[in-house]
Amino acid sequence: MTDRIAYVVLGMHRSGTSSVAGTLALLGAAAPRTLMRPAQDNPKGFWESEVVTAFNDRLLAAAGSSWNDWRRLDGAALSDPAWTEEAARVLQAEFGDAEAIVLKDPRICRFFPFWRRVLEDAGYAPLIVAPVRDPREVAASLNARNGMDPARGQRLWLRHVLDAEAASRGLPRHLMAWGGFIADWRGETARMAARLNRPLTPTPDQAQAVDAFLTADLRRQTPGETRLPALVARTHATLLDLARHGEHADPHRTLDALRAEFERACALFPDAG
Repeated sequence: MTDRIAYVVLGMHRSGTSSVAGTLALLGAAAPRTLMRPAQDNPKGFWESEVVTAFNDRLLAAAGSSWNDWRRLDGAALSDPAWTEEAARVLQAEFGDAEAIVLKDPRICRFFPFWRRVLEDAGYAPLIVAPVRDPREVAASLNARNGMDPARGQRLWLRHVLDAEAASRGLPRHLMAWGGFIADWRGETARMAARLNRPLTPTPDQAQAVDAFLTADLRRQTPGETRLPALVARTHATLLDLARHGEHADPHRTLDALRAEFERACALFPDAG
């Protein structure tokens, strides 16, 4: 069994993935060499690779999709060995021979099995870290940044979280309520370490760096009083159940049923962008 590990931050856009990836990097995991520059909507950085993101955008385009497409991805385009070979080169260029890395790009939620193969072929054991943020906050953040209609934002949220949960099931993983992580990162990383069976004890300098990084202004949207559609609300509640109590067959079955319901709904509008 490999000693090399890859923390894969598997979460929807605007779900706190940057804060989680940044924390893991500050706690010792190797960040990519070509970091995406901070932006107005993410002033403390995205903590993801510009090269990986550009590659993933090309991969989505080859499958007839894009980052903001909520429809099911046609995986046939991803089976070309040339994509796998290029991804392996990208991984090596961005992380070298690091023993512990943090890989983050919300796009990966939609085709995690592809990156899982790439990581395992490179000798990394994937450890999944999945922040769960209230979909109302996610939709509000997408509306503020991209002008995206909240209903579309919630559909995009469903696509990402349902695909990611199904594809990562069975691997070592830690789902967590993102608000709880921001409120108590020490407690949350201790639970993460226990679930992943991987020590995450910060040094005093590391803890000080994370304290300075995880400031309250990272959470700029709140849920408000808007009622969620039943499918979205049930999915969110079930993911929080997994976050609180760990893996169990009952929430897995519930999520399978919710995913099937979502696919039936998507089939009614196959050409909607």
